[in-house]
Amino acid sequence: MLKIAFVVLLICSWNVFACTKTLIVGTNERNWPPYVIAVNDKLTGVEIDVVNTIFSGSSFCLKFMLLPTSTRAFEELKEGRLDVIFAASITPDRQSYAYFSDTYRDEIMRVYKYSNSPDITNLNDIFYRDLTLAIGRGGYYGPAFAHFKQNHPAHVIMMPTADKRFAMLNKNRVDYAIEDEVAAQYFINQYPAIEAVTNMAAINKSSIHLMLSKKTISQIELQAINELIKQNKSAIQAIYPHY
Repeated sequence: MLKIAFVVLLICSWNVFACTKTLIVGTNERNWPPYVIAVNDKLTGVEIDVVNTIFSGSSFCLKFMLLPTSTRAFEELKEGRLDVIFAASITPDRQSYAYFSDTYRDEIMRVYKYSNSPDITNLNDIFYRDLTLAIGRGGYYGPAFAHFKQNHPAHVIMMPTADKRFAMLNKNRVDYAIEDEVAAQYFINQYPAIEAVTNMAAINKSSIHLMLSKKTISQIELQAINELIKQNKSAIQAIYPHY
């Protein structure tokens, strides 16, 4: 009861007090439209709009930081030098050092191919045909893909960012790539030689969360952030319909 009362007090105080805590929000993506676009190291995009919307009017201020890889971002969060990573899926390993907020959107991951690459119906076709699949380093693509990656690591090419994966796919230096279907549509529009693999179901469907460092975010602050997501749900949902 005391914790609930404190969270209510914290929320009600946002309009009275100025910023009381600055959260360092990290990403390694520089060209992941429509979610993240970096121009002269200034971040814009749908996910940036959503994060700003979640914390709008709160006692939390935000400072965005670009990191070279997602692996580095996770390490910085683990050590408490980063407070927040957005667009995160829950995994047991991540839960060992991070809290996860309530969900604020869903994500669907699909396989995309270079136009001349063979049609496939499942991940094992990539192994049997001796083909290659590009993924994001540190990304989560569900249990079925984790099993495939463990058994056939030579066929999985890990790359740091979405734009690099699709550039490689467009040059046919890899045969396939996995990507969020909303972001993938932007790269398909840019690269006519890339198309969706239509004979396969989605690789993974999951809820998306804010990932929060256990070293810098308290349980009470986690509750307050979840309340912010709840309060701003309509505004968050209004950002996504165009995509």
